[in-house]
Amino acid sequence: MDQQKPDKFEVDAGAYKLALNIVIRELVEHVSDADPKLRGRITAAIECYISTLDPKSELEEDFAERARGHVTSLVRPPS
Repeated sequence: MDQQKPDKFEVDAGAYKLALNIVIRELVEHVSDADPKLRGRITAAIECYISTLDPKSELEEDFAERARGHVTSLVRPPS
């Protein structure tokens, strides 16, 4: 992307996130054909990380909930 182009509407971060989400979803879908357990391993990996967080912290609970939601949206099969 042209880094010199002004982002007068400040949409660059959102556009980048959308592009990454689409690429990740498509890669997960493609690899899942050959490796049906991939989605489960990805979900288990995020749960393993979350288990290391301090569950008493409101910040960590919020982070964990958001991380689970993002992973779910990236690995769910297309509808």
